[in-house]
Amino acid sequence: MTSKIFMSYSRRELGFVDDLVSKLEGENYDVWLDYRALIPGSPWNVQIDKGLTEADTVLLVVSKAAIASEYVALEWRHFLETKKRVILLIFEAVDLPKELEQYEWVDFRGSYKAGLAELFSQLKQPIQEEHPVPETGFKAPWIVWVAILVSALVSLLSLSEYWTLFIPWILFPLPYKIYKRNFDFTHVQTALLALPVASVLSLVVYEDPALDIVVWSGIMYGLILLFILRSPAMQRWGKPEAIIPKYINPHDPKISNPTPIPFYVDYAVQDRVIAEDLIATLKKYGHPQVNTIQEAKAVFALISRFKSDTEADSEKQMLFPILIQTNNDISKALSRIQWIDFRPGVRGLDVIAQLLPNPKELLKALGMRPVSSQTVYSPLITAIYYFILFLTVVNIGSSISYLLTPPIDLIPSDYVELGANMLLFGGLAYLMVSGLTSRKGLFSSLWQILLGVVVMWGLTYWQKVLDGRIVSEIVDAGIDINTIPYNFVNIAEYIYLIGIAVTGFMFFRNMRDAKRWFPAKK
Repeated sequence: MTSKIFMSYSRRELGFVDDLVSKLEGENYDVWLDYRALIPGSPWNVQIDKGLTEADTVLLVVSKAAIASEYVALEWRHFLETKKRVILLIFEAVDLPKELEQYEWVDFRGSYKAGLAELFSQLKQPIQEEHPVPETGFKAPWIVWVAILVSALVSLLSLSEYWTLFIPWILFPLPYKIYKRNFDFTHVQTALLALPVASVLSLVVYEDPALDIVVWSGIMYGLILLFILRSPAMQRWGKPEAIIPKYINPHDPKISNPTPIPFYVDYAVQDRVIAEDLIATLKKYGHPQVNTIQEAKAVFALISRFKSDTEADSEKQMLFPILIQTNNDISKALSRIQWIDFRPGVRGLDVIAQLLPNPKELLKALGMRPVSSQTVYSPLITAIYYFILFLTVVNIGSSISYLLTPPIDLIPSDYVELGANMLLFGGLAYLMVSGLTSRKGLFSSLWQILLGVVVMWGLTYWQKVLDGRIVSEIVDAGIDINTIPYNFVNIAEYIYLIGIAVTGFMFFRNMRDAKRWFPAKK
């Protein structure tokens, strides 16, 4: 009977593997999973060999990415040499190397529950397969087809909110992206949460009964889709960027005098503030800071847009990658190590210092699943991002509503001013969001963001004045103003004021996060 299991897989199937391992551990199996078992400071190949040697069964998650992976290939060739029991878990049907076609297999492409039942049965008692392992054909859980169908409806309904620009831009291609498993969960969730707001604004502004069924259908199916995408089945289906980020809650180990460990913090100058906070905390608990990375026993590599690798030797030193900001160009060596994630905000510095002598417990307390390209920000940066986004949506929507469906023949200067206001607002918002999220270029500092917010108020006020002039032109034309749909401009004022209040509150509660996020000067 199987007791110890080695998981061999591609990171593309991380959501599936993470859930499967929890189910196996719930049945009291001892599972070796790389990012939870590789201890910093010890050679990986030795640890992997030890994991393979001690395991009596290897579960190979079969997918296109796994069969193409050089790391997975090294693992399965190793267990072929050691003649381990192998069970293929079919996540995707692919052409297998001849050496793998002889082994037991379980098909997980359809019912996850049925696949689990069959796997547990085979772990207790090996079987002789009557049929060859499937190497062709596409199958997916029924919830995936439901998600594709509902997302197709939402994508069509999102076109009614064309004036927001970003909602249909994200939601219209979503059905295909769900099929390919590669949508950005954070972006999709943002669009689905913005859809009800945009829909209600459309109802208020246009007051067209014909829109009611479209708008309310979009709201209903959008919320249903969000619920489906957050379901366990879809979290198993998606690639790492398409699943909810999973963090481990820090705790207080209450260790006041940990064993001193010589450390080095490897960072780009732009991340200096975070590095200084980490260094100060480590010193507070008695850990000595060394002058060069080679002298250190423990190395903390702060990874951001400004740094994607480190010179530390993960085979000889305890290496702790700390993610400051999403980076799509992280080195292969770092991508195999369990990470500490500071993207949602810098937390747990005291825990890091207290548990530094025990790296396994440190990563158990603060570690996260291997990183993906998914965008994650701290609450303060998220609040600023949404404030800019929603204010821009409303202001541009106002200009588009006048340009596309003018209540009267506007004078040429009205068209010029509406177009100019829309272009200036959209361009400013793009630059602000780009600088805020990338931490590079224009609007990558707090004072520049504040200046941009002030300019946004000026553009909002300009549009209000322009709206008042157009209303006067409508009255002069003898049209009853009450028959004209309510415009966005007054709503934009309210959003601006509410947004200032909310982001101001968030700023004063998280001032340190703002200082840490915006890049330090060289």
